[in-house]
Amino acid sequence: MYKKYLTGMLAGLLSLLLLSGALVAVIDPSFHYHMPFEPVKAVYLNERYQNAGLARNLDYDTVIIGSSVTANFRPSQFNALFDAQTVKLTFPGGCFSDFQTALNLCFSRNDVKRVFWSLDPNLLMSPYDKEPTPLPQYLYNENPFDDVKYLFNKDVLLEQCGESMLATLRGTGETLDDAFTWDTKYEFSHEHSLWSYVRPDWNETPEPADAYDAIIDRNLKCVLDFVKAHPNTEFYLFTPPYSMLYWDRVFRDGTYAAVMALYDRLLTELPPYENIHYYCFAIDEVTIPLGNYTDEVHFSGEISRYLAEYMAQNPGVTEEIRPAMHAFFRNLAENYDFDSMFPMSLREHPRRVRILDPNY
Repeated sequence: MYKKYLTGMLAGLLSLLLLSGALVAVIDPSFHYHMPFEPVKAVYLNERYQNAGLARNLDYDTVIIGSSVTANFRPSQFNALFDAQTVKLTFPGGCFSDFQTALNLCFSRNDVKRVFWSLDPNLLMSPYDKEPTPLPQYLYNENPFDDVKYLFNKDVLLEQCGESMLATLRGTGETLDDAFTWDTKYEFSHEHSLWSYVRPDWNETPEPADAYDAIIDRNLKCVLDFVKAHPNTEFYLFTPPYSMLYWDRVFRDGTYAAVMALYDRLLTELPPYENIHYYCFAIDEVTIPLGNYTDEVHFSGEISRYLAEYMAQNPGVTEEIRPAMHAFFRNLAENYDFDSMFPMSLREHPRRVRILDPNY
């Protein structure tokens, strides 16, 4: 009797396990096997999990990749500007090993004609594999056996599938074009930018210009390996326009010489490649006003649209204009009246009032 009872219980548990795996496979909230089909609604919750499915199962010839500063790009704009089919893969707080993993998957699945890649100074000066959390490699690799980590995952079943089913019942799914965007969720203003900024004290022993060379070497190798391996792909590489608060910080914390050495390298080493279009938005007259920002580095959707339009209309930095461009933003940075950004009472020690979501 007990044997029969135990056998029945094990059979029931196995049935429930198989049912939960089948449910995950059908709803597939990370798009590992397929994109959502009607009536199931997609809910875009976690780029590190869902980017693999987007790279694997969408048809595209153009890739947007980068940190959270690329999140407010809309693929539809790139489709119109470049006559493209675009997928956007953003990794908030990501690192170059994340980008490498995602791009390897993209190139293995599609004929990629263009890559728009944000080369953030903060990331270029951070270790190649400094991930906020590890990527779920079982979603990015081609090994079907470790899919059990996805199919029989309690968090996937209860949270991700649950969110998708709630959105389906409510009819509130998001469009792919707005996936992972956040420009409508935060305030972009001079005041809000200051609220998220703590002004450093002056560093009396600035770092040398070559302080980050080894780290930058590794990150640039990641980029240039793709450029060399895919000569028929156009790489639109750009340094995003951080706010003047960023430049205020690097002057005061002693990293300015290292940051300028980084820009020297980008302006010198990237333009000679025939399949690279490099855009240096380090300091741009259009993006100087703090009203375009919500914190030190994150800019509005309007600025995202401006960057896309600029790249569509201009070929990028050339050897001829490089010296003038570098002299322009170096002169602007070194002569900018940074104190003018702050109320008199806060010029030395701005208070932190609100903080941007740490995921961004």
